[in-house]
Amino acid sequence: MTPIIPSIRMMTYEEVNQKGLFNRGLKFEHQGCSYNLHAGMSDKVYVFTRSICIYVLTINRSLGYIGLDAYMPEEPNPINTIFLHDEDQIIECLGGKWGQLSPRTVAERLIEYLI
Repeated sequence: MTPIIPSIRMMTYEEVNQKGLFNRGLKFEHQGCSYNLHAGMSDKVYVFTRSICIYVLTINRSLGYIGLDAYMPEEPNPINTIFLHDEDQIIECLGGKWGQLSPRTVAERLIEYLI
């Protein structure tokens, strides 16, 4: 897996209106394509590539959740997702010392649940 640092921005008000949303979400751009993020402003976001897939790891320690989204090139929405809602689910998937793992290792372990 290769970490990348794409441009992440909030949706414009026009984009929010077009999609019929209530809140301005986040988008990221990579190699000329725009993708919709399932992440909030207080989340830590890590983006990786492997082969042609793009993986976005979202961690929010204060709210106690982790998510991993898989994207294909030129598909604006994730094709697969895992979302761990609480500490128990995180420990079940990643082990009790998950907080000591690097974001890359967390993403690699969560990819196994996407397949």
